[in-house]
Amino acid sequence: MIRGRDEIYEVSLPDLKLGKKLYGAEGYDVDGIVENATGDDIDGITVTDRFGHTIWLNPKLKEIQDAVDKAVGTRRARIVSWDRTRSKFLVQVGSPSQAGALYFYDPANGSMQRYSWQNTDLKGRMLSPVTTIRYMARDGVEIEALLTLPRGRSPKALPLIVLPHGGPFARDSEDWDWWAQYLAETGYAVVQPNYRGSSGYGTVFARRGEGQWGLKMQDDLNDAIIDLAKKGIADPKRVCMAGASYGGYAAMRAAQRDGALYRCAISYAGVSDLQAMQRYDGKFLYGKTRGDWLKKQAPDYRSVSPRFGAADFSIPILILHGREDKRVPVKQSRMMAAALKEAGKPYDYIEQPLGDHHFTRAEDRLEFLKAMGAFLAKYNPA
Repeated sequence: MIRGRDEIYEVSLPDLKLGKKLYGAEGYDVDGIVENATGDDIDGITVTDRFGHTIWLNPKLKEIQDAVDKAVGTRRARIVSWDRTRSKFLVQVGSPSQAGALYFYDPANGSMQRYSWQNTDLKGRMLSPVTTIRYMARDGVEIEALLTLPRGRSPKALPLIVLPHGGPFARDSEDWDWWAQYLAETGYAVVQPNYRGSSGYGTVFARRGEGQWGLKMQDDLNDAIIDLAKKGIADPKRVCMAGASYGGYAAMRAAQRDGALYRCAISYAGVSDLQAMQRYDGKFLYGKTRGDWLKKQAPDYRSVSPRFGAADFSIPILILHGREDKRVPVKQSRMMAAALKEAGKPYDYIEQPLGDHHFTRAEDRLEFLKAMGAFLAKYNPA
């Protein structure tokens, strides 16, 4: 990690002396490496800048990637698997606007045969366009975000959904996102900010999130509204925040702290009580591995836990949670719903009996989308 970002260097053994840099992505961390067939060298380097891809060092694999890229045109192709001899390949082909398909590729004859659609209903349909944007947060920190605009509509004064990712040490990039595409197809502009504390931008950016749950991390989300309103893309009077996991927490926090900016909020599997979450999972906020980080992330749990600010909720909120969620226990949403009920605040609560943290079941995804669509039609119609 030189210059505060993950890069790939040669290292001599046994003294571990740093040698020549093999690859670094300007402004982004490197994701990892692809080992060669014998495990004694690397064939490629994986990186996510605007989107995830592989930088092939192996000339044969680079030639294959170039041939596949040429064959798929404007879509994006990623080699995801191969046989032991690395002579036959599975290639994922799609785009941020297309769910795409998995193909079998045989370079011996140059043939690509579709193996399966990623989504059997959508198949090869192109949906709403996705771009990467940047804006300045109120304290001068540059934030990268994804913007999905509803196809067929003028990009002016659109209703807006702020859709923060989970983690929070994660990030969104230009890949297929069924949630964002559903919202855009319904008529909303969707912004997905990679707020401070997100991964992929180096240690300096990640550390800017220390101690900022529900504070500056929340400001970064709100500042996306200001930027898109200034550009004329979004109507600042028609905004809702939605998210899952940390994004669900941020939606709860928006309803508690920033109701003047939003018409409604939607939380899936959100954290409502940070201290209770820490008791459930000792590794939450790096509790067992980095005690100092725990204090830096949230020195005052109660003040940034939406459960204890139920009386301050000023907009309606839809809360959903899977009963089989092992990552964030369903109790987190039950406590939030109970607090809102006691405070007399408007909320809808749906508990999915077989739902988990990751929408593994299609039935749960469909129920969620229907509930979200009905809630938005009521409180922030497109």
